[in-house]
Amino acid sequence: MGSEMCIRDRVNSSDILKKLKANELSNVYYIYGKDILTVEGITKAVLKKTLGKNWNNDCTKIEGKNIDISSLIDIMEISPMFSDFNAILINDLNAEELSADKVQQLIDAIENLPDQTMLIINITGFDVKNGKRFFSGKNKKLTDCIMKKGLVCECGLKTMPVMVKSIMDTVQKQGCTISKKNAEKLAEYCLLDSMQIRNELEKLCAYRENAEIRMEDIDSLVSGQIETDSFKLAKAVTSMNSGQAFFLLNDLLDKRNEPVAVLSAISMAFLDLYRARTAMTVDKRQNDIINDFKYKGREFAVNNAYRDCRKISLENIRRCICILRDTDRKLKQSSASHKIILEKALTEMLIAARR
Repeated sequence: MGSEMCIRDRVNSSDILKKLKANELSNVYYIYGKDILTVEGITKAVLKKTLGKNWNNDCTKIEGKNIDISSLIDIMEISPMFSDFNAILINDLNAEELSADKVQQLIDAIENLPDQTMLIINITGFDVKNGKRFFSGKNKKLTDCIMKKGLVCECGLKTMPVMVKSIMDTVQKQGCTISKKNAEKLAEYCLLDSMQIRNELEKLCAYRENAEIRMEDIDSLVSGQIETDSFKLAKAVTSMNSGQAFFLLNDLLDKRNEPVAVLSAISMAFLDLYRARTAMTVDKRQNDIINDFKYKGREFAVNNAYRDCRKISLENIRRCICILRDTDRKLKQSSASHKIILEKALTEMLIAARR
């Protein structure tokens, strides 16, 4: 391209912005990660730098779910008419859903991408790594190719301090105020999900109208993610607060969460408690757990587990985990009401926690 080619390696969002500021552009970008707002922001920044203020109208947009590789290759060959570059944006392309031949055709096309063509693939609708640390299968083959030709950018979750500052700055711009403690609680409720935090702040600021956002506002208005509500449910069990525990379970089910997903989230919360309680018996600290079990970005889950696990013995946590394991089998094999199965499991856990 007319600008200096970028380093062929995996980068983060800050690296991309620095390169754009230095007028360093690549032929191809692959932008993904848990921070969807940043994925969208980096995509927009690249397109604005490439096409100018009319980027939204001048780029060709393709949905990855409906992609036709032959048509895409034809579009790649088009010479730009009203700008310097022929920019193509593909959203949510999952190479695993393509045949091996189609993936190879795409890779061949990327390797021979014309200088005047820029291809951007961004992932906003699914976890391209499928919960793992590294790419696998066809997506790995595709990203390996892109790293040789351009840039693969991962937009990870912001750390708690960065997110808290962002929340406080956003609230201030909206004419409201929020304490650091309440900003942390909001970030925790939303599991550092920047998209949900943005939506919740719009709601909270509109509700408070230039006043302070209080904890009671967050508790009553913010829709916690399934994992957050599961943390609360686990805490209710360890505190032997049966009323709160059943309220939270019913709330999770009323939100139309799949029962298996609800059980999985509750199981993860108890696994956090088990790891914390076990670590305490051998004098390990929170940072040890965060590093050993890859909790980076979810440090608050470990801190909460250390706080709550003191209320329940290690043996009783094991009993609860066994109950959850048996319940998982029942949910998958039994024709009985899933709600009744989960309520029975919760009753058994509350009894186990009292032993």
